[in-house]
Amino acid sequence: MSCPFCGADSAPDLIAWDRNREVSDARFAYRRCEACATIFLASPPEDLARYYAADYFDFAPDGVAHWRTSDFLRGVEQFRVDRLRRYVQPGPLIEIGSGAGAFASVARDGGFDVTAIEMDARCCEHLRDDVGVTAINSDRPIEALAGLPAVSVVAMWHSFEHLPNPGEVLDVIAEHIEPGGILALGVPNPDSLEFRLLGPRWPHLDAPRHLSLVPASALRDRARTLGFSVVELLTNDPFGRHCNQHGWSAGFARRPARGVSAWARTGGLIATKALAPVEARGLRGAAMLMLLRKDASGRGRD
Repeated sequence: MSCPFCGADSAPDLIAWDRNREVSDARFAYRRCEACATIFLASPPEDLARYYAADYFDFAPDGVAHWRTSDFLRGVEQFRVDRLRRYVQPGPLIEIGSGAGAFASVARDGGFDVTAIEMDARCCEHLRDDVGVTAINSDRPIEALAGLPAVSVVAMWHSFEHLPNPGEVLDVIAEHIEPGGILALGVPNPDSLEFRLLGPRWPHLDAPRHLSLVPASALRDRARTLGFSVVELLTNDPFGRHCNQHGWSAGFARRPARGVSAWARTGGLIATKALAPVEARGLRGAAMLMLLRKDASGRGRD
C-alpha cells in the first residue's frame, strides 16, 4: 500500500482503536512508510463522518464556543499569531480546518484578513456570524483553494493529520502562498517520546480521525522541493506542552472516552514533569509547530 504523503511502499505498523471517543469498537490498522516514515491509516472507515460527534467542535450547551471562556486557548492562538508576525505583516490569510474559530478570531484581531475553510456547517455559521470572517464550508481543501487568490499565510492548526491526501494538499497549498509568505502547521509528532512508549494508546494517534502522522523530516524535505524552508520548528510551545500533559494522562487512563481518573491525571502530571527535559530536546514533544517560508523568488518545484 502506497504512502499518501510521498507515494512510497509501506509496511504494517500497529493496530489501534477509538480510545478517545469510543464511537465504535472497530480496530484500525496503521502502516508506516518505508521511505518517509509517515504513519497512516490503511483503510479509513467509509462512515468516517460519524466519528466526529456533535461535541467534537467544542461548543458549550448554550452554543458559546469554549475558547471564548478560556484564557489558555486564547493565549495559545495569540502565541501563534505573534509568531507569524515575526515573518509577515498582517494581510490575507487562509486557515484550513478552523473549527470553532479560536485562531481565526485572534488573527482577525491582529489585523489579518481571514478566510476559513471548514468542513462543519455549524462552525462555518459561527465563523461568519460570530467571529466575523469569511467561511467556506468544504471538506475538500483542494477544491476550496481553487477559487482563492494567493495569500501571505496559509495555516493548518491540527487539521493536516485529518487529510486523506496530505501530499497532494501540500502541493496545492504551496501554489497559494505568495513569495516570502508562510505556511503554518501544527501537527502531532510521530517522533515523540509519548508515541514511542504508548504506541496505540497514544491519545494523539486519535484513531480513526487522524489519517496520517507525518514526521518533521518528511514535511521539511517535501516543502523544500516546493520552494520553502523551515524558519521555526517547536515542540515546547504552549500548545505543545499542553499536548504533552494530556498525552500522558489520557494514555495512562483505562478508558479516556469515559473520563480520566484522578490517578491517571496525577500520573500524567508526574510523567510530564519528570520527562519535560527529555521532551524539550530533539523534537520529542507530542506536537509540532512548524513555520515554513516560501522563497522570495517564488520558485516552484525542483
